Amino acid sequence: MTKKRVEGKFMTNVDRLQAAGLLETPHLLTDDEAEQVNQLSPAEVDALISVRSKLGDAFFARKVPDGDGHRYGTLIF
Repeated sequence: MTKKRVEGKFMTNVDRLQAAGLLETPHLLTDDEAEQVNQLSPAEVDALISVRSKLGDAFFARKVPDGDGHRYGTLIF
């Protein structure tokens, strides 16, 4: 699991994406999905957060149903 020190504490990728507003809190990820997110490199997570900050909240306010058709996608973008 990849962790990065943020503001003096270590955070998982899931924690970082929640703090950045890219994952809902509490997240709706399965254990397998959370593990996949936590396997991303710090640079990959930084890129996701950067895209979010550059495009802004209005761009990401729209939700698109995910492929399973019974819940909205967990990622807000």
